[in-house]
Amino acid sequence: MVMEARHVESTALAAPQPWTRVDLDLYEIAWDDVVAGYVEVVGHVYVALSGPRYDRAVEVRQALSFSDAVDALRHPAS
Repeated sequence: MVMEARHVESTALAAPQPWTRVDLDLYEIAWDDVVAGYVEVVGHVYVALSGPRYDRAVEVRQALSFSDAVDALRHPAS
């Protein structure tokens, strides 16, 4: 069986990572040096918290993957 190699372009790989690890289970998410919120790891769940200050951030989503939690902060619900 011969398998073909496929080239997959992704703009996400070209973009710089928007997160900074600030604690063992906490990541700050920012784009263009503007903090959008935080992702907190709680067991097997990633909790997206929207807001520039962690102590006042509001939970907007619980996700099963880190990328889904980050995406929730990129596209906050209106």
